[in-house]
Amino acid sequence: MMQNNDSERFDRRGFIKGIGTAAGAISLPLVGQTRGQRPSTALLTAAPDDSISTAQMQAVRRRVHEARGVPFRAETVPAEDTGEIVAFAYGIDSDGVPWQYVGIGDDGKNVAPLKAKAERRANQFARGDFPQKQRATASDVTTQASWDRIVHDEKDYCVDPYGCVTDNFDVYQLASDGDAYQDAYSVKHVFAMEPGVRKYSSDWENDVGRPLHDWSAGDIGGEDLDEWDPLGTHDGSQTINVSIGTSGASLGWSYTQPAVTTIDRTSPSGNYAEWSEEFNTSTARRNTNGMKPGSRAWVNQHSSGKYHLLDVVSDGQFQNAWGSTHSVKFTWHVYVYA
Repeated sequence: MMQNNDSERFDRRGFIKGIGTAAGAISLPLVGQTRGQRPSTALLTAAPDDSISTAQMQAVRRRVHEARGVPFRAETVPAEDTGEIVAFAYGIDSDGVPWQYVGIGDDGKNVAPLKAKAERRANQFARGDFPQKQRATASDVTTQASWDRIVHDEKDYCVDPYGCVTDNFDVYQLASDGDAYQDAYSVKHVFAMEPGVRKYSSDWENDVGRPLHDWSAGDIGGEDLDEWDPLGTHDGSQTINVSIGTSGASLGWSYTQPAVTTIDRTSPSGNYAEWSEEFNTSTARRNTNGMKPGSRAWVNQHSSGKYHLLDVVSDGQFQNAWGSTHSVKFTWHVYVYA
């Protein structure tokens, strides 16, 4: 059960302008922009001992898009085996791109911080403040206008005493590619692990991180993974340069790898990009660490409909002092609309 089951009682006008709750959804005041530019925003939080369903998130997305008059370009949906979703914030920026934050926690200790972060994101979205967009424009992503961002996702999955896995990603589509039969899409992925020794003062440390971009999971057809980074094995502290653009349309960024070993387990013939990050020093194991991989694929072009583009997976394995391991893993299906 959510906090209020009156999900059908608030009309579109009340959803845009009001401050109130309905089925756990809080519509925030829209401030700081002209009326035509205001991003509609929603916040869902779960009642105690409950969680937010995929259907509830999808219903809120539809209402936000209807309120804003912006069609869907992309949507992300959790796999059934993903943990208990306790917080969800959703907004649309001035370019019509959806931004969302999802907090996932399997015990009471994690719920309050995840709800607080979702509320911060919702308030930022309501003000028209999309911080990741601003930082990406100003710093680490070098891109051209022909690569259009179509969705931005942020997610935290925290389980006491093991730790937290963060899974943030952007999906881009190549515009004006000149190909009458296929479209190009790319993923920038921020994968991070915060060990229990840091988060909960337990004895659980980072062991292995496994981010995966599974283009073979889609049903759009013609999947062809032709670019990914980092490529090969990278051992020790160093700067990693990621480039997944195409001719005439660059898309790249860089990040600093700590003292870990990153192994490329990608299968081009299998159409998936996968990495294994092994935390083989005490400092790396006991502190927050991760990587920022990327990949690009071409898929069949369609004139209409909704299609499953790929799965983005974040799997963080933690290990305790006795050698036992525990995996905190979540899978998100990415859909695109033609």
